[in-house]
Order: sequence, then structure tokens, then C-alpha cells
Amino acid sequence: MDQRLDALHRYWAGKRRDRRMPARCDIDPVEIPGDIWPHIMLLDVVWDDGAPRFRYRRVGDVFWRGTGREPTGLFINDVLPQTAGYRRYVVGIYEEMAWRQRAMYTENVFSLEGRDTPMSVKRISLPLSNDDATVNMVLAAHVFEHKNLTREAAFALVLAMTERARVVLD
Repeated sequence: MDQRLDALHRYWAGKRRDRRMPARCDIDPVEIPGDIWPHIMLLDVVWDDGAPRFRYRRVGDVFWRGTGREPTGLFINDVLPQTAGYRRYVVGIYEEMAWRQRAMYTENVFSLEGRDTPMSVKRISLPLSNDDATVNMVLAAHVFEHKNLTREAAFALVLAMTERARVVLD
């Protein structure tokens, strides 16, 4: 796991105390290491007829600086690219995390047209709950690795996506 993601997971785990999940009020942005901030997002979980939907509340600039489109206030389904099933994949991770009420680590790679080296994405998805029963927010971080390309340029070259890891964390 990327050391920045590991540090965020350890921070979140320390805030749980004797609960399954910390609440948003337990998370103090000042305590989170600065090198992970551009990679962090905070999502509201909106339960709609028993199904979770995910709306961006805070989004690190790694996610939007290349497009110039800041997604705060928008739902994931309205923002993420559908390329190679990426949107469905990411929404599926958050849905699984919300139902399990457990932290998750995932990795995937994208094969890129004309490139020997794929783009990889490592992510940590951490549930937050005001009542320790229903996930109402997600603290997440993604680290994209793509040599000599912006994330947007890399997505334009995507041919396929493959999951490398999906782990439920304690």
C-alpha cells in the first residue's frame, strides 16, 4: 500500500476507538499529513430508498486540476468517466464499503494505447458514521501513477481496466 494511504488508514483507525467507524466530527484536518491532502476526498452518502449515492463534499486537486472542473456538490455518477467501466467500478467499491461498514483498499490498472506502462490507481475508502450504524460519509484517498501523462491524458488512452487488489481492512 502507498505510504500516504497507509498513514490515512492508521489515522482513521486511531479515531475509531471502540467503534466500527469514527464520525466526521472525529476527523481533524490539521492532524492529517499534508502530503496526502491533494489526494483526499470527502463524500456525503445519500441513502435513496435503501441504496447509497455518493456526493463530493471536498475534493483534492489531484482529481480536478487537469480538467478545471471542481466537482464539489456533484454526485460521482455525474463526474467520473465511464471509460472501461471505471465509474461502475468505483461506485461499486463505495457501495460495498457502505454496506460492509468497513475500510477497503483497492488497486486497479489501466492498459493505455501505445504505452508499455499502464496507469495504476491505489485507493483507500474509509467509512464515517454519526451513529456507528449507518455510513453517512466517506473519507477516501486515491493515488494515480501514470508516467509523463496527466491523468486526463492517460484516461484518453485507456483500452481496458483490471482490478489488482480488493481488501477489506480492520
